[in-house]
Amino acid sequence: MGGAVGDVLDAGIEGTRGSDFVIAALDAITAKKLVLAKRVYQFGLGEATTRLSTTGAIMAVVAFDLAVETLLKTVVNCLDTSRTPAETFDGLIQQAEHLLVAAGVGNLPDEANVRHVHRIRNDAQHKARYPTESEVSDSRTYVRDFMEKVLAQVWAISLDQVRLTDLVKHQRVKAFLEEGQAALAQRRYVEAAEQSVAGLHWALELVRRAIVGPSSWPSRAFVMSDGFGHSKEDRGTYRAFERMQESLLYVALGMDYSGYMKCNRTVGSVSFTLDGTPHFSRGGAAEELDPTEAEFVVAYATDAVIEVETRVGDLEAPFGSGRWY
Repeated sequence: MGGAVGDVLDAGIEGTRGSDFVIAALDAITAKKLVLAKRVYQFGLGEATTRLSTTGAIMAVVAFDLAVETLLKTVVNCLDTSRTPAETFDGLIQQAEHLLVAAGVGNLPDEANVRHVHRIRNDAQHKARYPTESEVSDSRTYVRDFMEKVLAQVWAISLDQVRLTDLVKHQRVKAFLEEGQAALAQRRYVEAAEQSVAGLHWALELVRRAIVGPSSWPSRAFVMSDGFGHSKEDRGTYRAFERMQESLLYVALGMDYSGYMKCNRTVGSVSFTLDGTPHFSRGGAAEELDPTEAEFVVAYATDAVIEVETRVGDLEAPFGSGRWY
């Protein structure tokens, strides 16, 4: 068995029974549902990591709870194609538990933890009890652990093998992001963050000209004329113009700017040689990253690229504009 979800988007894999667990049929539809569940989880991760506001905390726990619900529905649909998933969270838990026990693979893991996350979400959404920072952090940990265990129990894959990069169409950008995912799985956290940000920056450079016009590089200042007709360089106005271009780019692409800046602070600056090789300058960025920081950067960069492609279409011909170089 290939293992990665991307391996089954074009060809289904038949389910087999192992000695201790059941590997359910991992066809293209199921694979896409698992990708959706992970993308919702990563949306919550982004909200929990970049937004310190009450609204951000609420959105994070809602997303974490929805990721659990999406995965439970996928389990039910996969193990019993004739059954319609229950409408309530309790009903879904009961259905999944029954099907897993009937399949001989044991009980639904971490039930108490995901019920706790669901209560936090209900309190926030229906009782105006806003989640604390600790509750958001616990929810993230509980949901990730739950997803890891269910994926291993039902499909014999890990969460890292559910690759959102399979949704990315541009091959060069995809290669950067896949290198980031692979490094994350191997706990090479700085490399994971750097390769993922390189993929995002490459994508942005491809669409920049179509949105904000051609770069004025190597220019670094406007030549301005004062009231006496004297010309001089004005670097401040030029930098303000560049910042306006950047802001327009992020708004047009629907990017979360706070997340983008967090990625840049984590990784430092990135530039590319003529052959497309990325070079990184850590600057004030930390020399080592913890797993949570790396996971956020990989998730943000991948999701941002998916959103950019959704908005502009072909990165080589954004908005159907034809090649720009």
